[in-house]
Amino acid sequence: MDQRRIDEVLAARASRLDEARPGAVESVHAAGRITARERIDLLLDPGSGVEYGVIAARSNDPPGWVGTSGGVDFVGTIDGQPVVASSTDFSDRGGDYGAGRLPRLYALALEHRWPVVQFLDGGGTRAKVPGGSAADLALLSGPIGRFSIIDGMAELSGWAPTAAIVSGPSFAGHASLAAFSDFLVATRGSAIGMGGPPMVEVALGIRLTAQELAPVEMHEQLGGIDLLVDDEPAAIAAVRRYLSYYQDLPAGEPSRRAGEIGSLVPDAGAYDMRPVVEAICDDGSVFELKPKFAASVITALARLAGRTVGVIASQPDSPLGGAIDPNAADKIARFVEVCDAYEYPLLALIDSPGFVTGAMGDRGPEPGVTRHHARPLLAHHHRTVPVFAVQIRRGAGLAPFALSGFTDARVPGLRLAWPTVELGRPDGFSKSLRDRNAFDDVVDPAETRDRIVRVLRLMRRSLERPEKKHPIDGW
Repeated sequence: MDQRRIDEVLAARASRLDEARPGAVESVHAAGRITARERIDLLLDPGSGVEYGVIAARSNDPPGWVGTSGGVDFVGTIDGQPVVASSTDFSDRGGDYGAGRLPRLYALALEHRWPVVQFLDGGGTRAKVPGGSAADLALLSGPIGRFSIIDGMAELSGWAPTAAIVSGPSFAGHASLAAFSDFLVATRGSAIGMGGPPMVEVALGIRLTAQELAPVEMHEQLGGIDLLVDDEPAAIAAVRRYLSYYQDLPAGEPSRRAGEIGSLVPDAGAYDMRPVVEAICDDGSVFELKPKFAASVITALARLAGRTVGVIASQPDSPLGGAIDPNAADKIARFVEVCDAYEYPLLALIDSPGFVTGAMGDRGPEPGVTRHHARPLLAHHHRTVPVFAVQIRRGAGLAPFALSGFTDARVPGLRLAWPTVELGRPDGFSKSLRDRNAFDDVVDPAETRDRIVRVLRLMRRSLERPEKKHPIDGW
């Protein structure tokens, strides 16, 4: 083969590297951010990445190969686990994205049940082909996969974990991809919205400012994102941690607070449930999601003896005292769906005065709790993963069932109570236990972890299902 042909391809490939565009790299760094390729390097295990779609087209005038634009796409590993990793590049044509590469990788992720991680700043697909008009380019338009970008993400929902990072203005199609993700982390000062300028303006290099879209600080309060962090390295670390729960560990050490768990809950009055969660779970394993949204309920991924679990816990130290309002109901329902889809058993810690019966929620007047309160009950009814429930104090009305499901619908792995339990029945403690078959035992708080771990070890986790159970609800 003529070496000139090889050199042309290598030159086109080299033009896509950061070394070939020092001005753009300097501009990205000056803004306190890192480039698309630097993101991928931080995300993936060293030396594991294989890039897809570096060459976009063949130009006839002038003749030569044309490198792709708008972003980069890789397959690699995170802690040895295969993943698809993609990043838009706002410094390159505003991050406008060619639609060919991602569906191809979505199809691979679907076939092998690989997690997908996407950096999504900028918006939409590209307005025009790089390097010239469609008339003078021969596009590399071979098989690109089974899906478009949007229905590819819909197909992956509930089948393989998906995570997104927003660290700049994210709008139009990119905001849609972010919303489809199971886990969405954003950096301070970034923004997400469905609006934005015409795509041709982005293609011509006109920059959209974050102020023209909804700031992520607002999305944090309203539940639109799962975590807000300071910068891109912190966001990458959060995604790596989130995906680590997709794999169980052979063992895990008890928390250093395990011995003091009984002293963490007073007989009366408000208290913070987070130390209780940490005392039951493996040391340092608790990873809370949506901490600023619907604060009356805590949702977190954690581990028990190395096994990944999803924790749903009342938060008595909140303005609602652990009561479940419409936002909390939505938060619980979506979290149950995520855990059920990826076979994470659930741990429910219950101390709630019940559902909020008024019309006021975190966002002000709500359109009726009746519509929202059914969502966690439905999610629990359809889940197949086991639940381990611990009622610590109060459990009024339907609150215990919103947190841990109905015993009639799905037999719990274990349902325990602490000596501080309040049943809210006027006919006596022991009679309530007998009539409702409410608990399997009333235990010393220090026994809780060991009891649950012993039963959990008898229940296997399986990801070998031929079909997914359900998609993840948009909330």
